[in-house]
Amino acid sequence: MAEHLWPKAFPRLTDSEAEKKLYEALKSGLPTGWHCWHSMRLRSKSSGQFDEADFVFADPKRPSVLVVEVKGGLIELQDGQWLQNGRFMKSRPLDEAFDFKSVLVERIKALNLRPPSIGGAICFPNTASEHGPKGEGLDGLVISLNDLPYLQLILPQVMERAVPKPKIPSRGWIEALHKLWGETWVPSICLGGRVELDEDRRLKLDLEQTAILENLEDNDRLLVRGSAGTGKTLLAREAALRESGRRKRVLLLCYTDALGECLKSACQGSAITVGSVRTFASELLGEKGMEKPAGTPSEYWETVSIRAAIDGLPQKEDRWDCVIVDEGQDLSPDDWELVKECVSPAGMLWVFADESQAFWEDRKIPDDITGVCMKFTLKKPYRCHPAVQHLSECYARQAEPDPKILQNGLKKEAIRVVTSSGERLLKQIGKEIERLLAGGLSPGDIAVISLRGRGSKETVIHEKTISGHPVVSATDPEVEGKMICDTFLRFKGLERPAVIVTDLSVSNQYQKRMHIAVSRVLSLIRIVGLRDELEADPLLQPLL
Repeated sequence: MAEHLWPKAFPRLTDSEAEKKLYEALKSGLPTGWHCWHSMRLRSKSSGQFDEADFVFADPKRPSVLVVEVKGGLIELQDGQWLQNGRFMKSRPLDEAFDFKSVLVERIKALNLRPPSIGGAICFPNTASEHGPKGEGLDGLVISLNDLPYLQLILPQVMERAVPKPKIPSRGWIEALHKLWGETWVPSICLGGRVELDEDRRLKLDLEQTAILENLEDNDRLLVRGSAGTGKTLLAREAALRESGRRKRVLLLCYTDALGECLKSACQGSAITVGSVRTFASELLGEKGMEKPAGTPSEYWETVSIRAAIDGLPQKEDRWDCVIVDEGQDLSPDDWELVKECVSPAGMLWVFADESQAFWEDRKIPDDITGVCMKFTLKKPYRCHPAVQHLSECYARQAEPDPKILQNGLKKEAIRVVTSSGERLLKQIGKEIERLLAGGLSPGDIAVISLRGRGSKETVIHEKTISGHPVVSATDPEVEGKMICDTFLRFKGLERPAVIVTDLSVSNQYQKRMHIAVSRVLSLIRIVGLRDELEADPLLQPLL
């Protein structure tokens, strides 16, 4: 068994019998000391597009890399045209290897490493031939069926032909290749990195959702609806990256500043304009960082969008080819006027929304947008534990409470309801934080969410530390890796593996506030409140 053949036991998921055949030959035929990865799939950060190599070989001693494209069936080159089982091939085999090479170089450089020299070759495991093609620069770069028993001898010869004069790469290049391989080609694009227990289960964008994008991307006007956890924000970001990769001017907007900063970070390195709609409006007016009228912050922000729509936009032909709005249910009529004005005359407008999370009853997506949009509904939630998802749906009045599901959430510790007295509430929240940290979570995995607004004096969000643990707001520039403590509204659109919900006594819209807060949970929810608050909630009372 080859020591550095990845995966170790079986090839990655593939329908290609030819790839499986080469993988089996490599189990005993990989040259000593070499590394080989089957099915390395990478995404170009500049274009947003994916590319895949069937096999990537690395010779640490030389040092050099060989990208091998595999083609099954009977392969022939006749009259300058490539044929596969008698049919014309869509592209020349070696071109695919070199397309991947450019993406691989880009991704290694993004790790601040000097890449190794990389060459390309092709393998036809089902085509027997005593000599390979000479044209198109392929002399010595083709591995055929006859070569499979002798790969230990053949591969070094092909590598030397493909990379005649290798250059010295940075240290750690082998580890970088393995990391790129291990973090990418799986049957889905997973969220990852939050709670190890759920890491392999949780999906942000699986193959089904990728197919949804591909089926919908020809629509200039599109409204995508879906409940919490169905992947709306990820699809919005993915659509923005794809359109930007096609060299379009793309504008990606949302409502809250915290989500705007999160999306901006996720789109870093692209040419996409990203932000919350009102901060974006302020920037259009050239007022970013300016001192706002004292004592009237709400008046300023309530009018900033319409003022930007009138006075802040470039000429129509210089506006955005593609405008994508996430959390569309939260935008005001004036916000929508700005959105509509941002779209260039021939541009596209996509809106992602969940009306069940609409907190302001007087806000809705305008009829002149919904009336012309193709509509699509995301029905399958992917993000959180089933018990947490059910709790969220109950607060949204989308489901009747199922005691078995909720009790199972308690048993699995996905849900925990904790009573406290008023004077000990902060200390009890601190205890829950300690339990989460002791269980292996990091501060950046945890958010403390208040159901009250920032104007309330009696709310946890005014604390700088909780039981000695520093907390920051959702919009803090240094929020990455820090524990968040903020309101349910400012945390809208964001998510954390563990969320502690508190400050349960509110004057209105309790169920709506709870739905929004619970829907931000990836794995674990802790609800901390006074006993009378918890007993007044028919969903939580049985869980005490």
